Amino acid sequence: MSHVIMTRRLLGMGLRRPASSTAAMMMSSPLENPSRQQQPRGSFTALPRQSLIITHNTFSSVSSKKKNTIVELPPNLKIDPRAKSSPFYGATKVVLEKKQKKKKSKDRKDAKATDSVLESTAAAVDVDDAKESTIDEKSGRGVTSSGGEMASDEDEDEDYDSDEDDEDEERILYDLSTKPDVPRAVPLPQRLHVPVLDIKTGEAVGTIHLSERTFGNDPVRVDILHRVVVWQRNKKRGRRNAGARTKTIHEVRGSGRKVRPQKGGGQARAGHSRPAHWRGGAKAHGPKGRVQDYTTKLNKKVRKMGVRHALSQKLKEGNLIVTSDMAAPTHKTRELDAMLGRLGISGGKKGSANALFVDDAAPSDPEDEARVYRGLDVNFKVASGNLQKVKMLNQIGCNVYDMLKFRKLVLSLAAVRSLEERLERDL
Repeated sequence: MSHVIMTRRLLGMGLRRPASSTAAMMMSSPLENPSRQQQPRGSFTALPRQSLIITHNTFSSVSSKKKNTIVELPPNLKIDPRAKSSPFYGATKVVLEKKQKKKKSKDRKDAKATDSVLESTAAAVDVDDAKESTIDEKSGRGVTSSGGEMASDEDEDEDYDSDEDDEDEERILYDLSTKPDVPRAVPLPQRLHVPVLDIKTGEAVGTIHLSERTFGNDPVRVDILHRVVVWQRNKKRGRRNAGARTKTIHEVRGSGRKVRPQKGGGQARAGHSRPAHWRGGAKAHGPKGRVQDYTTKLNKKVRKMGVRHALSQKLKEGNLIVTSDMAAPTHKTRELDAMLGRLGISGGKKGSANALFVDDAAPSDPEDEARVYRGLDVNFKVASGNLQKVKMLNQIGCNVYDMLKFRKLVLSLAAVRSLEERLERDL
């Protein structure tokens, strides 16, 4: 294959020699790249790696407003583009129109025809002077030097066209301009200023500035959350019997006297009536189960730290909702489900967001004392009993495991004040 054909093929594929600055940026490490150091600290979604994306300027005509948005899927990428961890997740797949392909092929054929006509005309003019015919003895056909060169060029052009068409069909292109915006957390201290919603209507009735020591821990300590979760799970297992346990010879009920004489009876010797092969005797090689204690120890300060970091994580994700109170007007589950639907929470529908409600209610007067039990509204507690995706706790029982298990965390103003006072007492 000649150098000219190779050059045309490389130019047709859209390959260019990268500039020195571009090559240095691609070969540098993430710590040396200044563009990657300026990412906001509040983001909780990793940006795609630059080394996985190969941009092509030749397809910039598809998107005239944004350049370098059409990228090619690398063939060695092991991540499925439909996975959320893929840098191509949410991007639209680019498909070249058939009309453009037909037009390109038609222009290519017209150019070939024009070249062949010009070459044939030049050959006809100089047919008497420059044409030297040679006869192949084996095949018996005439081959001209100019004609042989023309045939080889046409074959190479046909191979180039077929290879280029195959490459266009095999290449997978994506438009990154169609990807959804990356969600980013509100930076501190603006993040601590949240609205207060009415649980009955779902409308904002005011605002509150949360404590930075309880809700503003950044970065969130994932190792502390893991330690607290492990401690909670071990505590729930507690002390339990490992399994069945059989009695040995010294534990089975029975006398230790000798049953019969050692000799003279014509029977096997027996020392007592509790051997394993006798009726009512012991069990040979039985299970030796014992009571096991699975509880582990974790300092109280570490447990409080885990609750603070879990609250900070919920606020950073945008899944923290603060309400004025949690007083339900009735104990009907249907009405409570409608109220929660205004907050974007549903306890019965499939695929809806689940929520953990934390309250610390107190009766305002002796007449309303029957409506509050252990810091919880009785109507709300009874109505949420049949909702599978809703759980209600007092602020004393607010724990890391439940906060991580449920997507939304709903706190009342009374619960916010109690949590801040309890968690910041020893700081």
